[in-house]
Amino acid sequence: MADIQEKRNGKELRLPIGGKVKVSIYIISFILILLYLLPVYVMLNQSFREVTDLTPRLYLPARWTLENYVEAFLDSDLLNGFKNSIVYVVEVCLLEIVLGGLASYGLARAGGRISSTLRTFNICIMMIPSLSLLVGTYSLMVKFEMINKIWALSLQTAAIGMSSTMFFYTSFIVSISKDLDEAAAIDGAGIFRTFFRIIMPQLKPVTVTRLIMIAVGAWNNYAMPTYLLTDSRKATVILTVRKAFYTAAGSVQNVPLACAMCAVALLPVIFVYVFLQRYIIEGQLDSVSK
Repeated sequence: MADIQEKRNGKELRLPIGGKVKVSIYIISFILILLYLLPVYVMLNQSFREVTDLTPRLYLPARWTLENYVEAFLDSDLLNGFKNSIVYVVEVCLLEIVLGGLASYGLARAGGRISSTLRTFNICIMMIPSLSLLVGTYSLMVKFEMINKIWALSLQTAAIGMSSTMFFYTSFIVSISKDLDEAAAIDGAGIFRTFFRIIMPQLKPVTVTRLIMIAVGAWNNYAMPTYLLTDSRKATVILTVRKAFYTAAGSVQNVPLACAMCAVALLPVIFVYVFLQRYIIEGQLDSVSK
C-alpha cells in the first residue's frame, strides 16, 4: 500500500491510498442520489404516459407514448416562451460578463482604501435577498414604464447578479500580474484593449463558470418574471410551464402534458452545462500548468 508522506511541524503525516472504503459510505451516497433523482424520475415517468393512466406515479406507464412531447414541441406558447427566454438569458449574460468584468478590473487594479471599501460593500450587497427588493423594484419599473419589456427584466436581473460576478472576477484579476498591463500600455494599448485582449483570455475558467451560473439562474428565474411580465406574449419558458401545470390542476387534468413541457424546458439548460463543463476543466488544468 502506497503512502503519501507530508511533513508538518517536524512530524510525518501518513495518508493511505487505495484503502478499503466503508460500504456504508456507498450506501449513503446511493440513497442521496436516489432522493435527488426521484423528482426527475416522477416527471419523466409522468410525461411518457397517457392522460387516462391513473397508476401510481412511481410505477412505469401502462402504455408508453410520445404524444405529450409532440404536443409540447408544437405548442405555440412554449415556442414563444423559448424565444423570450433565449433573448432574456443572452442579454443578462452579456450585461453581467462585460460590465461586471470591466468594473472588477478597475477595482482590482485601483488598490488603496477606497477600492478595498468598495469590494467589502460589494460583498455585503451579495447577502441581500433579491425578493426583499421586489416591492421597490416593481414600483420603480412601473414608474418608468418598464413592465412587460424583456430588456427591462434583463437589466433588473443583471443588476441583482452584478455583485456576485464582480466578486468572482475581482478575486481572479488580483492574482494576475500588473506587469502585463504595463507591457500593454507600453505597446500603446488602452484600458479596453488591455482588458479584452490581455486580461479576459486569462479569465476563461471563471468566465465559463459564471456564464453557467448566470444562464441557469436566468432561465429558471420565476419570481421577477411573474410580476414584471404580465403579458402572455412576453412570458418566459418558466412562466409557460407554470401555466401548463396550472391548467393541469383545473378541468383538463393533463398532468402528463405538463410534465412533458417541463422536461422540454430543461433540455437547453442540460445541453449548455454539458457543453461548457469541459471548458471549465480545461481552464482549470491550464491555470494549474501555469
